[in-house]
Amino acid sequence: MSGGDLVLPPGFRFHPTDEELVTHYLCRRCAGMPISVPIIAELDLYKFDPWQLPGMALYGEKEWYFFSPRDRKYPNGSRPNRAAASGYWKATGADKPIGSPRAVAIKKALVFYSGKAPKGVKTDWIMHEYRLAHVDRSAPKKKHSLRLDDWVLCRIYHKKGGANPGRSMTAGPKKEPTEAPANPTPMSDLLYLDAAESLPRLVGDSSCSEHADFTCEREVQSVPRWGDEWEKALGFGATYDYAPMPTVDPLQDEIFAYLQKPF
Repeated sequence: MSGGDLVLPPGFRFHPTDEELVTHYLCRRCAGMPISVPIIAELDLYKFDPWQLPGMALYGEKEWYFFSPRDRKYPNGSRPNRAAASGYWKATGADKPIGSPRAVAIKKALVFYSGKAPKGVKTDWIMHEYRLAHVDRSAPKKKHSLRLDDWVLCRIYHKKGGANPGRSMTAGPKKEPTEAPANPTPMSDLLYLDAAESLPRLVGDSSCSEHADFTCEREVQSVPRWGDEWEKALGFGATYDYAPMPTVDPLQDEIFAYLQKPF
């Protein structure tokens, strides 16, 4: 049955809870019981990329539902094969039991990665997988068979939303654009030095909003005065206290003067 064959009443919206999906759809499909409105398509979604699945769904605008089989990764193991067409699904978070007091199913969240593991590129495609609990998956039911589960129920959606997102909505590694600095400072401005700005400014400590600014004046070199300073340094101009000279007899002066004359 295709999506165009569905006859749904006006205003119909398909937003089931986890319990409703498990009880009214997954359990009935695994038991081979009919579903009143076959609104969930059946296909092996691991053979396709997630952006191809919206066009294969029977119903959905922002999320799409599928019944899909699961295969084993190894013939004698119970690990599921998560490889898809051009990438792989990787589990994230913890499993959530559905049903109380005894869990009926297990819900697992997965993210799609483009490329080969472990170097795949993470995308915004998400899958919620519902599988029945308390099922023996230890050994294959048939020899040389990789089938792990006949049916699991999967909800597929894109994290950014939108109806029928295509391949263009796959999320690759995001690169932040590098922006050039606006109005770069010219080198000539960096070499200009304002003498007024180079002088230090002292701001007084005060709790008031008004502060007194003090600008240092240019330092004046002192010129040595050659008069008093040098005279003091060399001893000129200094006044000394001398003892009074003894008075000389006038007769002795005449005798000294006579003796100094040449004969």
